[in-house]
Amino acid sequence: MRMEGLSEKVVVGAVFGSGNQVRPAWFIWNGTKYTVKETTYTWTERRGTGMLYHFAVSDGADLFELVLNSTSLAWTLEKVEYRA
Repeated sequence: MRMEGLSEKVVVGAVFGSGNQVRPAWFIWNGTKYTVKETTYTWTERRGTGMLYHFAVSDGADLFELVLNSTSLAWTLEKVEYRA
């Protein structure tokens, strides 16, 4: 496996549930749409007065770390782990 750190802004389609529940359903990176088939882990991190919501997700082949910034409401793709 090969891991790559990115920190690139991406467009994400997310499902918002009751309370503070959010789940990314798909994202577009470098012109390609990736469908999230599984969320393997989630965690939060305080950044100033806001929160960063981290999602470790898979499209069935590769692993991605998506982050939602609660202050700017922007999504970033932080890391990609390619299965070789």
